[in-house]
Amino acid sequence: MEPPELTPAEFDGVRRNRYRPRLPWARIGFVVLVAALIAGAYFWRQKVRADELRERIQAQHAEQVAPILDALEATRIDLEAKALESKSGAANRLVQAQVPLSALHDKEVVYLRLRAPELRTDEALHAAIESEGEDAVGACLGLELTPLAALSDVPEVLTPKWLARVNDTNDMQRLSVREEQLTRAIERELPALKERVPADYFLLLVVQGKSRLRDPVDVFLWDLEQDKLVLRSRTENRGRLITVRSQIGPKSDSAKAEGDPIVTADCSIAAHIKGQLGEPTMDLATPD
Repeated sequence: MEPPELTPAEFDGVRRNRYRPRLPWARIGFVVLVAALIAGAYFWRQKVRADELRERIQAQHAEQVAPILDALEATRIDLEAKALESKSGAANRLVQAQVPLSALHDKEVVYLRLRAPELRTDEALHAAIESEGEDAVGACLGLELTPLAALSDVPEVLTPKWLARVNDTNDMQRLSVREEQLTRAIERELPALKERVPADYFLLLVVQGKSRLRDPVDVFLWDLEQDKLVLRSRTENRGRLITVRSQIGPKSDSAKAEGDPIVTADCSIAAHIKGQLGEPTMDLATPD
């Protein structure tokens, strides 16, 4: 009788690596869950604190800055509309002066000088406002004039665009820095903006040609409180002016016309405005 054929034995249990310790997955999972909950609670608390700080920054801007910016914007839009309405000129539609020059002293007088072609479109007007250079009209009048462009010259930290950036982060340190920047700008920059509104008068000069040295200049003056045009006239460069030192008005500079043809033309325009507003002037025509 032949012996039975032998077959290899098979292991019926669960195979384990006797050299690798068994990990406590239950404990590890519990620790990870607790850590996740702690981290989530921390970040949630940070978000809540960031939201509170963000709301405080936005409330500060809305209460102290936004009303001034809205007033500046409304004034700018109104004055640009008045400028566009003046494109037909002043030669045949004169308005006798209804306000003395003394009424403009210590008042906020917004000023714009441009050429008639720059009144054809809104885009041309905006470009002219942004590119307007300084002149001597204010100094020759003895008045401190605020350029129309200054109504849009707002420090970036006070603008809505800057304010929108507080939504870009929940970092408390960054938000604290932004709050400090806004507070400092409100203390240092906002007072100068407040002085520009409400504007009292708007003085507009429209050069009917390429240069105020040779071409006629239309003069418009609005009383903004009454929303009324109080002067509409036309003048031109009359020649060499006698230099007169004027101390009328706040921080007025001496008008030095002699030797500078541009300043001469500006002082000639100013002399016309003074005469229209009831203040005697002296000029001396250039000899032929």
